[in-house]
Amino acid sequence: TMLNPTARVSGPSQAAFRLTTMLFAVLLGVQCVWLLLAELARPDINGLPTDAAFAAAAAKQRDAASWAALIGAIRGDLWAKSAFTYADLLWAEQAPSADADLTKTLARARASLDHALDDGPHQSSAWLLLAGLALRFPSLGLDPTEPLKMSYYTGPSEQLLVPLRLRIAVHSDRLSDIEIRQFVGRDLRLLLARNQKSAIAEAYNAASPAGRSFIEQAVGDVDPSARDSLRTGAQKQPLPD
Repeated sequence: TMLNPTARVSGPSQAAFRLTTMLFAVLLGVQCVWLLLAELARPDINGLPTDAAFAAAAAKQRDAASWAALIGAIRGDLWAKSAFTYADLLWAEQAPSADADLTKTLARARASLDHALDDGPHQSSAWLLLAGLALRFPSLGLDPTEPLKMSYYTGPSEQLLVPLRLRIAVHSDRLSDIEIRQFVGRDLRLLLARNQKSAIAEAYNAASPAGRSFIEQAVGDVDPSARDSLRTGAQKQPLPD
């Protein structure tokens, strides 16, 4: 009796198909578990905190954010959320660069930002946080100009970032850079168009002398009365350190 050649071929073929299907099923299951664990550990942080109160609240979720980022591994969004828990450093009353604990905290913040930007270079808020930390802590050895520019390149119209980005830009003494001047001028016109003069006033009060001069010029070209209000308000309110 002759054996059916089709039967001899179908046996190994079906085994290979089943093995391949099983392998894909296992990989899919592992991926689902990986995504689920990261989501369960993910903190309730929607974006970069733009004031001291939100930054302090985000700092309380630092451990959870770090675990989520470690589980996510290659997920730049989770590393960015981990980095955002260090945003309170932007509003710290003092910045003693010789403080050992602060040095470690800055190193962890920088590591989270590096992961976030390596895996998700489109994240404007992460670039902005890096620029702010570089400006406030020269010990990082990083020029804030380039990350500040990247925050504009990757998110020129992110409305929630505009006030904080303006404060960082006009405090940085980087307004000799033509691109930075253009970006800052655009943000000022945007805030004026939306009647968000309080955001401009806050940036003006925290600005360097060069930053103040630029704000006065840019605002005065659009609304001279707003420029006069800035000057009057600054005279009544003592400047921050």
